[in-house]
Amino acid sequence: MHLSTESAQQIANEISTIVKQNVNIMDAQGYIIASTDPQRIGNFHEGAKKIIEEGLPEFYVTPEAQTPTTRTGLNLPIVINGETIGVVGITGEYEQVYNYGQIVKKMTEILVRESYNREQERFDNKIRNRFLEDWILGSGLEQGSAFIERGVALHIDITRPRRAMVLRINGFRQLAGTGEGQKLIEKVEREVQRFISQEQSNIYLRLTTKQVCLVSPRSDEMMKALAEKLVQHIKRNLDVDLLIGIDSGESGTTDVRTAYAKANKASHACLVSNHSILLYDQINMEIFMEDIPKSVKEEYLRKIFTGCSYEKILHWINILEAYFSAEGSISLAAQKLYMHKNTLQYKLKKLEEITGYDVRLPSNSAVFYIAVLFFRDVKNDMTIYGE
Repeated sequence: MHLSTESAQQIANEISTIVKQNVNIMDAQGYIIASTDPQRIGNFHEGAKKIIEEGLPEFYVTPEAQTPTTRTGLNLPIVINGETIGVVGITGEYEQVYNYGQIVKKMTEILVRESYNREQERFDNKIRNRFLEDWILGSGLEQGSAFIERGVALHIDITRPRRAMVLRINGFRQLAGTGEGQKLIEKVEREVQRFISQEQSNIYLRLTTKQVCLVSPRSDEMMKALAEKLVQHIKRNLDVDLLIGIDSGESGTTDVRTAYAKANKASHACLVSNHSILLYDQINMEIFMEDIPKSVKEEYLRKIFTGCSYEKILHWINILEAYFSAEGSISLAAQKLYMHKNTLQYKLKKLEEITGYDVRLPSNSAVFYIAVLFFRDVKNDMTIYGE
């Protein structure tokens, strides 16, 4: 068993706060890898080496036996599963440290086991996540039976058909920019994983800006019901809005890479629409949105709204959103915008003068519909335009 220096330092600090003495932890070679006295880290400890080589139950360094690298104090072996993996030392006179020497030894061994188990769990999760990324995002399926066997070893049956959902946190970028926001993101991820894992065969994968859930085959309505339940659960418990894209094909598929790609496009469509949940079969123009670079989208907006500031573009986008939401009805759009319909007509005429396009003409409306979709996707990244 190997003890990392980071874990050893945490253990030394924790024990030192209890015993009120300097604490050192030495590795199996006798070197101090952690200490509450930073100047001692890296030094060779003769007493620790003696314990390890001779199998001593303890070794006390007397004041007379002190050296430049070894101080007065009690040293005890750290034994895990019958193997001495290191030594813990408590600096102080024998009368000060002897009474709690064995307690410190047991505490250290318990903390080392816990630390090792956490590190092992992180390592296992890293292996599992690497496999899932190869399977869902990469070319794992092309490896044939060898990849199937890797899945079996991880208790993942990749031969079962599945359906995919891709989840995004609405406002992820803003949350990720603060320490508190990052903690909230982690809470959301843990809660989503717990929720999805209630069904044992479901699979969860956390990516940098989104989450992937693979579930057993079910109808579109049942997929939407599951997504809605998850959205409501996260909103109720953490006050965070989720956006969820769902793949197509009620019978599921073993080609999870394609299923993921479809769910990912649907989730991205949620970002540029007013929907929190979308099926792949429900999206149309949004299907190619993620394939277009943001720089191209910004350039399109600059071309359409030539010379407009960010605030002006936002003003026109709000009007256009109301217009499209009202299916082109001037009266309904005016109601949504809390203005007289004549005022709206005037504004649409003004927009035509600025852009050269009349949204009221079917041949021109697509220009503005695309502009609305693009703006929703790049509004947080756009540079401020001059008037």
